[in-house]
Amino acid sequence: MRKVYILLVFLFLNNFNYCFSQEPPVGFIPHLAKAGDTLSKIVPKSQWKIIMQINKIDEEHLPLNKIIFIPVNMERARKFTPLPTNVCSKRSERLIYVSLANQFFGAYEKGRLIFWGPISSGKPKYKTPEGEFKVLWKSRKYRSKRYSQPMPYAINISAAGYFLHQQSLPGKPASRGCIRLLNSDAEKLFKWSKINDPVLIE
Repeated sequence: MRKVYILLVFLFLNNFNYCFSQEPPVGFIPHLAKAGDTLSKIVPKSQWKIIMQINKIDEEHLPLNKIIFIPVNMERARKFTPLPTNVCSKRSERLIYVSLANQFFGAYEKGRLIFWGPISSGKPKYKTPEGEFKVLWKSRKYRSKRYSQPMPYAINISAAGYFLHQQSLPGKPASRGCIRLLNSDAEKLFKWSKINDPVLIE
């Protein structure tokens, strides 16, 4: 595919990688998730979404006996973003960017980050391909023909069968090549995305 955009700011992404196992982002503190813990026991429901985002999990996959990050200052926590807030785009005003290293996606309009969320990409045996793609078609209630699994809010980006779609997020790459999203993020990206929107995966 011919390159249709230049993303200068992404050159520093390697230095932008958050080492969550070492130090929490500003506005968060570490918390050891113990047996019997649930999101409802740890924080109010109003904070669930931000905890799922920062830890790249859904509410069914709270890791036990592991450190997670929870907000201690909501004002600062809400300002956190794991991706650049602005990018330089030469020919495309819209972009879906997927960072496999950081396990996050971002939706950009006119070079500005509109929203972002966590992902779960392909596990080692089924690595998600890197490169330039575009939105080919979408289906709100799609079912995988290959694995016979539901894929809500499916956004197809490759004739080879790669999608962005809603599915469980266990906090690590766990798919068979697709890019999994939280339900709320999948719905939002599905509504926002347009056919032929460029998708950059790296």
